[in-house]
Amino acid sequence: MIRGTWNLTDPLVPVNIPATMVRLGTEQGINTDVLLKNTGISPELLANPSARLSYQQIILLTGNLVKHYPSPTLGLDLGKAININQFGMLGYAILSCENIRSALNLGQKYHYLVDPAFTFEMVDQGDTTALRFTSHLPSDLFFRLACDIFLSLFATLGRFLTGNPELDAVEVHLNHPQPDYIDAYKEISSAVFLFDQPRTEIIIDSKLLDTPLAMADQATAAMAEQQCADILERMGPKEGLVAKVRRILLSSPGNFLSVDEVASQLATSTRTLSRGLQDVGTSYQRILDEVRKEMSIEYLRNSNLPIEEVAALIGYSDPSNFRKAFRRWTSHAPSYYREERNEVVE
Repeated sequence: MIRGTWNLTDPLVPVNIPATMVRLGTEQGINTDVLLKNTGISPELLANPSARLSYQQIILLTGNLVKHYPSPTLGLDLGKAININQFGMLGYAILSCENIRSALNLGQKYHYLVDPAFTFEMVDQGDTTALRFTSHLPSDLFFRLACDIFLSLFATLGRFLTGNPELDAVEVHLNHPQPDYIDAYKEISSAVFLFDQPRTEIIIDSKLLDTPLAMADQATAAMAEQQCADILERMGPKEGLVAKVRRILLSSPGNFLSVDEVASQLATSTRTLSRGLQDVGTSYQRILDEVRKEMSIEYLRNSNLPIEEVAALIGYSDPSNFRKAFRRWTSHAPSYYREERNEVVE
């Protein structure tokens, strides 16, 4: 989900994974007070299973942990330390899925329950399937760490869920230079690792998607998914109409639903939806433009994708039309944000 449907100060992140971050740090001899310094997080809050933290708090906690952690492999270590139970009801639902495909589909559908700032999508490439990972947080440090967590978590959970210790990817593409700890990657996966890639993604054999899960149970999966839907529904009323429209648009990036389709998903008429948006000073087209603008800026800043591919990813088949729209949205050419990113890197 693109930042804008929530704020960095909103308490959205379940406490389970931040608590694991703190536990991993203390196991390495880092004092809890050092880890929690200036975060606004107390040990009591971490011990409350129903508590949620803001991304502002998570970013500060991450900075403290990275500063004092004795190894550059923090992200990989975190991925191995996170277990399926820490995803709450979503984890229980995934555990009971029929196969890897249904588990990934469920994770895509309900990821907001665990972490709205990161999204992944499955892209069918024929014999292979790409699992693409995207961050919507304004923190390069956090994204770099999250990429390592994503890789390690996929390998660890995939082997646990299937009961197959040999389960592995074909290739791993990472959107950063090769680090000094390349051997640590190879301990996790025998896949081919490619760095400085346009996007972060794990490439798997498409046949792997039909691998059955060891604890598959159709009745339990259906019950757990319904509870996920109920939890999401209870969270729904807190969203305004604009946020709901944005969430629906972002569920199919690059192939955005029409205003009629969005209205259908909201169980209302197009006319009622349009009137409701007009009442709060906006429109479907204005929201769509804002989503496209934010997505394109993120792709330009956080990837090496060519301008033409960025245009296609946000639904523009003609790059020249994208450039015109982008200049209308930002008063800058797309190259401005690419150059800005390069200046920061340098």
